[in-house]
Amino acid sequence: MHRKVQLVLVVFITLGFMGCNSDPLNVDISGIHTDLECHRMERELFQNGITDIDGLNRQLLGKYGFLYESFIAKMIVEGSAYDPAIGVRLSKFRQDTIIRSVYRDIEITFKDFDVYEKEFEKAFSYYRYYFPDSTLPNLVTFYSNFNAKIFPMENTLAIGLDMYLGPENDKVKQIPTDILPQFIKDDMDEKYLVADGMKYWLLNRFYDERIGEDFVSKIIELGKIMYLLDAVLPGLSDDIKINYTPEELMWVQANENKIWETLVDEEVLYTKNPMTINQYIVDGPFTKGLPNESPSKVGVWVGWQIVRDYVEENNVDVLSLLKEKNSLKILRSYKHGNR
Repeated sequence: MHRKVQLVLVVFITLGFMGCNSDPLNVDISGIHTDLECHRMERELFQNGITDIDGLNRQLLGKYGFLYESFIAKMIVEGSAYDPAIGVRLSKFRQDTIIRSVYRDIEITFKDFDVYEKEFEKAFSYYRYYFPDSTLPNLVTFYSNFNAKIFPMENTLAIGLDMYLGPENDKVKQIPTDILPQFIKDDMDEKYLVADGMKYWLLNRFYDERIGEDFVSKIIELGKIMYLLDAVLPGLSDDIKINYTPEELMWVQANENKIWETLVDEEVLYTKNPMTINQYIVDGPFTKGLPNESPSKVGVWVGWQIVRDYVEENNVDVLSLLKEKNSLKILRSYKHGNR
């Protein structure tokens, strides 16, 4: 009898360890096939030998729609793609020596986009595991005139490749920091490209600004997006997911409890002041309200840790997490860095 009790205890202890060590995001996607179409709008725009610029304009407008309209109107600021005179302005733009020089850099850096396409396909296989009925986008690369990194739309995920040429690129260095701030240049590393694409796709699909007006509600909703990023990019390091350097990640990890104390002491947690909320969640050289050595958007990082603690403590799956709208319920599991 005593031996049977020992055996039962061993089984329960073993199962207990298995439960503690199991990763809810370690899922099998081997049976999920994802084949994304990828189009290179910048190549179609700058291809040599085109003499009918009006015809090129109509072709790109018909193929890329709102993305191309935005490119003409907001990125290169040449009016409307429907303007009868757009062909003349587009021709001058295509012939500009600096513009063509940037395009050549894009061609050198991203001549073969297949490696990124495969990473996106793997990420969207995970996405389809959690959301099997979802529509998958076409990938479109484009030249944004240093105006847009990621452009998510209903059925398109567009990537401004000039925004991933890197901070050491000669053309990027020459852009004055009052036009393109240094903290943006520092984020222009191609290592962030896939994570940025998936992050903005998830934000476009799942982030609802109307849920909660206070700081805690906002950062928890953003934390859910970051947890979804965990789900679709398992194994990718946290610094890449949130656009930190390894040193910046170490800083927030080492100072998590102090960050929380600051948010409490400064009465930030339940503020509804948009300016105060934004200083903790937007990009910048650092997070205003924290030491200058802090990275930006520390509020997003805290929200991410709150959601992770909630999922771990309550054994919640991805879909249940998205359905839970009670931010205070999610907050109760937060360990403030004491893990």
